[in-house]
Amino acid sequence: MATSVEIAAVPTLDTPGTCLFVHNERRAYVFGRPSEGTQRAFNSRRLGMGSTEHVFLSGSVSWDQVGGLFGYILTVGGTLEASREQTAILNEERQKKGQKAAKVGAFEAIGIHGGENLCHSLAACRPVILRQPVSVLTYEHRTDRRAKTIEDLEPDWQDDAIRVWNIPVQRERSISPQKRRRSSSIVGDLKPSSTQFKEWAKLSDPEYAATLVEKTMFNGHLKGNGVLIPTQLSQIKPTDTVFVRKDGDVRLYKGPRPGDGTELSNPDETVWIFPEHEGLIDRTANLINVTHRPLPPTIYSQTSMCYLVKCHDRRGKFNPARAKELGVATTDFKHLTQGQSVTGKDGMTVTPGMVLGEMQLGNGFIVADIESRDFLDSFFERPEWSNTELMANVVTLYWILGPGLANDARIHQFIQEHPNLKHVFCAQDTCPNMIALAGPSELQTKLRRIDPERFTLLKYDNTVKGDIPPGLKVEHGRIGSKMSLMPRLRFDTGTVAPFPNLAEAAQSVSDEIMDLARKAQEETSDPEFLKRIEEDEKDIPNRDAEIIPLGTGSSIPGKYRNVSATLIRVPGIGNYLLDCGEGTLGQIRRLFGDEETGNILRGMKCIVISHLHADHHLGVPSFIKAWYEHTLEDSNAKLAISCISRYRGLLEEVSQVEDIGFHRLHFPSCSQSDKFNTGRREVKDDSFGLRSITRVAVPHCWLSFATEIELTSGLRIAYSGDCRPSDDFARECEGAHLLVHECTFDDDMLSHAKKKKHSTMGEALSVAHKMKARRTLLTHFSQRYVKSDSLKREDAGEAGEVLMAFDHMRVRLGDFKKAAAFQPAIAQMLADAGDK
Repeated sequence: MATSVEIAAVPTLDTPGTCLFVHNERRAYVFGRPSEGTQRAFNSRRLGMGSTEHVFLSGSVSWDQVGGLFGYILTVGGTLEASREQTAILNEERQKKGQKAAKVGAFEAIGIHGGENLCHSLAACRPVILRQPVSVLTYEHRTDRRAKTIEDLEPDWQDDAIRVWNIPVQRERSISPQKRRRSSSIVGDLKPSSTQFKEWAKLSDPEYAATLVEKTMFNGHLKGNGVLIPTQLSQIKPTDTVFVRKDGDVRLYKGPRPGDGTELSNPDETVWIFPEHEGLIDRTANLINVTHRPLPPTIYSQTSMCYLVKCHDRRGKFNPARAKELGVATTDFKHLTQGQSVTGKDGMTVTPGMVLGEMQLGNGFIVADIESRDFLDSFFERPEWSNTELMANVVTLYWILGPGLANDARIHQFIQEHPNLKHVFCAQDTCPNMIALAGPSELQTKLRRIDPERFTLLKYDNTVKGDIPPGLKVEHGRIGSKMSLMPRLRFDTGTVAPFPNLAEAAQSVSDEIMDLARKAQEETSDPEFLKRIEEDEKDIPNRDAEIIPLGTGSSIPGKYRNVSATLIRVPGIGNYLLDCGEGTLGQIRRLFGDEETGNILRGMKCIVISHLHADHHLGVPSFIKAWYEHTLEDSNAKLAISCISRYRGLLEEVSQVEDIGFHRLHFPSCSQSDKFNTGRREVKDDSFGLRSITRVAVPHCWLSFATEIELTSGLRIAYSGDCRPSDDFARECEGAHLLVHECTFDDDMLSHAKKKKHSTMGEALSVAHKMKARRTLLTHFSQRYVKSDSLKREDAGEAGEVLMAFDHMRVRLGDFKKAAAFQPAIAQMLADAGDK
């Protein structure tokens, strides 16, 4: 079986994790850290994510690993669902013709492997990811079979293509994780429970969390919502997943069952099970919803998972001439190739070894994930490195290293002691901060030629960093670098991703378009034009506020547009984020660079989460953690999160796995009853620069809210989130200075917009008109519109000044009219590019 390994992602500003894509003709595997931005990176390389059957997470499980995993799984699930639908349609046709039905080629489940807290981290997202049409099987590895010595060489996991040995590396015992701090209260916060911030002594049992992941989140169909129905212990079936309630907690039942030969001490005991179908749910019964209950608490993991991976040994080449000499019938050839002995001439037993060439040993590689120096001693002491048989034919070691480790002398010594291995560094210190997503950067460069005030160059650095000592044989990991493991070992078989030629992209803008851009520049520089703007906007506060769309697409990250996020920077007051989809932090880092990103994070005041669809919030934990790391020295720093209580619980459970700064978060919109928590609420703490937060229930998914934030300066910003057009929203936020409204579909897809509970362009403009919004930004476009049509200037007249959002656009509130003047040139450029 031909098997190859390709570097799909290495650390850059917008793709922070390293991922190896291992694939053969049957399936694919991912090893490493599928951080936020992973699926976008895979799509840009056109790698076949849909064939991924197993993901092996390296390192200590945290949001760094699972932040991009959810989107990856959902994308793979979409591919599987499409395959099943196509097969069903094909079989209908085959049935009409009397032909045999075709088999469903897609696999049934994705295996997720990782270390401690894997299941807890996944299950923490059960409030927002539920009933997905893809099944997931979790493999949380807690044991270490080869901690000191190697008793046997059996792999920890294998299939018909590869064998995997887990290599858990322990953190140095003298170093303990940072203690979790206690939370302070604020008006609108939920009161902490008595056990909320207790320091727990041990890791939680992964089985309970695994059950939630496999039975409610990724159960392979769109049925079930986490509801458990009561029954008697004597009535349960062997296949039932059984829960019990003890001391107010719900836990898995692990006692004797009917028919297992053990007497039931209390056969009438009430237990709870998942119903086989919703018709069995009696709403008057004592039901339990496991998605609404907190997970068993856990503590930070002290283990970093590494892997040794080898292909299976390959039988030698069959020699048919020799088999015939031994009198083997041709019909028995297949038995010999399958490892079975047969009878030859004169009754002689012919064994496979008599007719097969020398066995080809399976080649392999190592994934060494070392995030900090306190893991190094344990890594070097592993017995695997000195086992000749296990290390035979291991050819490459991929080092996934934390900051500063590429220059560690002990790692260099290990490399010198293993010269037969090809060593590849995949670290932020050593990988060039190249633009990994060429499409959007080239588009940004073209837009900059047209309107340099609104579109700036993205930050990148193509130089290789880090000083490697002379004579040390180390390669720097590059996207696209590939090696073939089997059947023949070959290095450098792939095409390394080139550095995008942005100068060429800039020069590709035609003279006709540049003429339109020059006319716009002349128009916006005219004193009379500027005077009219001053007169029209003299009553708008904070005209220097900058609106920065970071994600203008819907559903999944696309080639040109990331998922939902809009940053508002208000000088003298603070920064505000409207939704925070996967990869939002990476978008900021790519646009501003690390230094200015730090300034933005330190100035953050509030994040608004409109609803619980994954494309609107999967970037929140990493964003909060980055904010926390940049404000550690300021003990008074705090961040407001406007969300429902269910999402607050998600963040709290994520914070049990790693310190994201949860104790510094405040939730002014949360209450025990989110359903009725609407209307205007004053914010009494002046730390957030907010006078009030107004929430309006809108028609989309469960507990979807449009939100208006009113700043202490009087600036009012209204945000629709995802929704059908809402008169309540327009009425409650009448006179808003800025409206950010979703515009998922064009007007010719009204029926589709109604079905999906989104808005068309015309409907969004109607809301702006009813609201009497002074300025309107349209965003959240369906990914079917590759680059999005630009709004014609005449369309914006009645609704006020309207702009279409682009990822990485920067426009001041007082410059909407200036930006609108460049729309004809931008529209022509997009039309010439051939994309909608």
